[in-house]
Amino acid sequence: MTCYAALDIGSNSVRLLVGEVQGASVQPLRAALRSTRLLAGATDGWLQRAAVERTVAAVAELAVLARDYQPRDLVCVATSAAREARNPELLRAGVAGEAGLDLIIIDGHTEARLAYQGALAGLKEPVLNPLVIDIGGGSTELSWQEEAGLQLVSVKVGAVRATESAMPRVAMETVLAPVLARARKVRPGQIIGTGGTITTVAALELGLERYQPELVHGMILTAEQVKSWRRVLTAMTLVERRQLPGLQPERADIIVAGVTILEIILTGLAAGKLVVSETDLLWGLLLARASGEKLA
Repeated sequence: MTCYAALDIGSNSVRLLVGEVQGASVQPLRAALRSTRLLAGATDGWLQRAAVERTVAAVAELAVLARDYQPRDLVCVATSAAREARNPELLRAGVAGEAGLDLIIIDGHTEARLAYQGALAGLKEPVLNPLVIDIGGGSTELSWQEEAGLQLVSVKVGAVRATESAMPRVAMETVLAPVLARARKVRPGQIIGTGGTITTVAALELGLERYQPELVHGMILTAEQVKSWRRVLTAMTLVERRQLPGLQPERADIIVAGVTILEIILTGLAAGKLVVSETDLLWGLLLARASGEKLA
């Protein structure tokens, strides 16, 4: 098997995955995450210099870790916060200068497709008509199959964006309603959820003092559990949330918005449950690069 590495610059964090790829399978060797909140304070689409500097420093640090494995390819992509920014060149220049990497800013359809491919790659058995949800910091992606082919939708609602803008629930529902109405018609056989919000709810439900991906991956979350956690978390203060087993303190301020988005999606799909996936966009990236796909 050949080693590949991928860095994902999201609105809330920078993530690394190093893995060996053979065919449609990935064997993870190293995963790491740094919370940098790139979208913080991004008024009118302008990324703040301090947020960019935090993010670039994390990319440089994780790139060093990745290169220790001597991967055949190390790819660095950015998603919602960068693609909507008025000054993405600030981030691009920083990544090139500090980490020696060419930053690829992917569009929403590509993000949704890679999340879909990554989620399906982590399934133990094939699933009939899966629908994949990826709740991020700046956007939420949904992907599913129809007769016309794979449907890829990116919606401008995410845990950081909703928190920073104090977005009310009714506004989230309005933005998500059209895509949920479309997706509900196909009656998905299984709903698979990826992203930090969903894995965090799973960790909260398990009460994990130390995050254990092997316990989170494949876990069933019911709509009632999601609704219950939204109520519990909303009633807590920020200080109280930061003490909860399973919740990273850095995510405590955005988790309510994230869980609200998840609850809206499950309600809109008339879904009673979803399967939590640890395999996501990063897995999709490794598979894409191993196949020789050009992302830009």
